[in-house]
Amino acid sequence: MMDNRGQIVVVHPPHQPNALGKALLFHGLVPILVPFFFAYKLITDKPFRASFPTAPMSIYSLVSAATIRSIRNQWYFQNAALLQKLWKLPSARAYIGNLEYQKKVGFCGPATQRCILRSFSMCPDTLPPQKYGDGKPETWCEHITHIAREHSRDDEKVELSTKIVRGDVGYDEFLLTLRDGMANANVRIACNYLRSALFGFEKIRYIPANLIIGMCGGHFSPILGIIENDYEGVGGNKIEDNNPLVAIFDTNHNYNGVYFVPARRLHEAVRSFDFANRSPRTLLLVEKNKT
Repeated sequence: MMDNRGQIVVVHPPHQPNALGKALLFHGLVPILVPFFFAYKLITDKPFRASFPTAPMSIYSLVSAATIRSIRNQWYFQNAALLQKLWKLPSARAYIGNLEYQKKVGFCGPATQRCILRSFSMCPDTLPPQKYGDGKPETWCEHITHIAREHSRDDEKVELSTKIVRGDVGYDEFLLTLRDGMANANVRIACNYLRSALFGFEKIRYIPANLIIGMCGGHFSPILGIIENDYEGVGGNKIEDNNPLVAIFDTNHNYNGVYFVPARRLHEAVRSFDFANRSPRTLLLVEKNKT
């Protein structure tokens, strides 16, 4: 079922009240603890130390630029005609009726896993519920293969293989990975990206907690398809050569489902440094093995 914007209707998670304790933790303790964490890492962690000051300066510039040119303000963002074209693609049709939003903050990794497993025709009732965690790409990959093996039906075992593609690969390899993955009926792609590199600072950046989240807050979501530059846009809008639009289903319901991102901008968001994992962010390819 689709709404009047061309989005697949996905049930929203139950409302989570804003607890006072959570607000105090976010705006009180986080700004105090994070500098100590960074200082500790700079002293004890050589790869982390090597990223300074280049990585923070680069991310701040990237997110600041995105604040001015947020994808939310671009013609393609949640364009109804593009959505209509998207749902005709086999890569996107596999997700129809199989998408779900994350139930809480920090549940984006498991929510993405469930979307992908459901797109492989696994019953949602047999899958483990969403929970906090799986922020590390290697752990995420291990977990999704384990879930598929342990929770598939006896008469139809699902065996998966995964591949991690770091965001610091060149753009041509990044784009080829997306195109090849979307063209393969047995492959799904999850994306671990810095969302603020697409939307910019969405809250006042001069509040320390907002600045930290804007520069460090990674996110997981499934990629549903690619719209190439043969699309004839409305009102003279066109897709750039060698810069197709990538459709992401954002597992956070506040972003209202699917939106489109130029591949080059997505590459920037995936190439950004992940301070928690001390490396660039990633594309995660999940392939259903033929039996």
